[in-house]
Amino acid sequence: MPLYRGWRVALAGAGVNFLVGINYTWSIFATGLVEQKGWTHPQAALPYSLFLFCYAFSMVSAGRAQDYFGPRPVVSIGSLFAGGAFISCAFFLDYPFPAGILWGLLLGIGLACCFSSTTPAAMKWFSPEKKGMVAGLVVTSTGLAALIMSPLIQLMVQRDTAEAFLFSGLALTAGIFIFAQFIENPRLKIRDLRDLPVSRKRFSVLLDPQLYRLWLMFFLTTGCGVTIAAHLNNIMRVQAGYEKGYIAVAIFAFCNAAGRIVWGLLSDRIGRVRTMTIVFSTLAITLACLMMAQTPLILILAVSILALSYGGLYSIFPSAAVSFFGESNFGLNYGLIFTGLGAAGIFPYLGGVLFELQGNYISIYALLLLTTLGAVMLSLKIKNSFQDQRPKAIKMLF
Repeated sequence: MPLYRGWRVALAGAGVNFLVGINYTWSIFATGLVEQKGWTHPQAALPYSLFLFCYAFSMVSAGRAQDYFGPRPVVSIGSLFAGGAFISCAFFLDYPFPAGILWGLLLGIGLACCFSSTTPAAMKWFSPEKKGMVAGLVVTSTGLAALIMSPLIQLMVQRDTAEAFLFSGLALTAGIFIFAQFIENPRLKIRDLRDLPVSRKRFSVLLDPQLYRLWLMFFLTTGCGVTIAAHLNNIMRVQAGYEKGYIAVAIFAFCNAAGRIVWGLLSDRIGRVRTMTIVFSTLAITLACLMMAQTPLILILAVSILALSYGGLYSIFPSAAVSFFGESNFGLNYGLIFTGLGAAGIFPYLGGVLFELQGNYISIYALLLLTTLGAVMLSLKIKNSFQDQRPKAIKMLF
């Protein structure tokens, strides 16, 4: 019996996201750059911050491109940028600033092309009550990537950091391009034609205050996850005296992946806004625990819970974009929200600067705790009447 085409698209999207999930192993690359190439901690954090900025702000144009051209060509182009980021950077590692610019810019564009196309394409094949589950499934593999890649990348970086960049780039280019050929949108059905007039109002969402609340919450919460991911290997060494930080990176990845499914399913059950409040509150609690954690076991436990909650953001927010604004122009709508991640890219760099000055991460934990508590307050003010509207109700709003 042939596989339902929607599941084929979802699995191919998961394959792409698995490969681009290599960005979660950056803390291992960063350690290699500090130890082998003499980079400072702020210099090692800068490429990741630049990547987040370019990644998030490229999501708008990449989202529009996939709305117009379809997901397959956009992901195919993304494979060249993503792989090219690692390949080109491998030849400039003795020059931190040019290397950081190359890696951050190219990988940001490449991952925007991939991520903006895989989740929307998969979600379009399934009914509203399954969209949260499907979004969680497709993005879960991004977190799983570091779980599997971390030990391998650790070995490659210990051998030679430049070789690790080069081999990673070649694998990304070939793998993403192959998976891209299986990603496509479903054909329009007769009942879908009623939604076509909405597409002419593609920028009407900019007048909706809910968009800006979602953006602000995404900015305030993603900062904690990307900061921990960017510094985790060093956090384990400095805060707990644990030299095998790649194990913590792998556990972070596993919990990040699991959270994307768990919270996606829960948001289908209890609603997007209620789930956001729970996730944001959990992030705040675990950040407070991180400030006090001293042993490897306690630190890994706190990081695991944080990763579980952080991963949920990437299934809750795309589902919320559909629930609030409908499926039309989803690429643009979610792309606008996703720019919040680009703004949050400042936090990993701040973490590197504060560590260089103080020798610990307490100050950045405190800052992230304040931003997350702000997101909790915002989630309590979101109008619950807008969440989880069924398709007919959504059409009435437009």
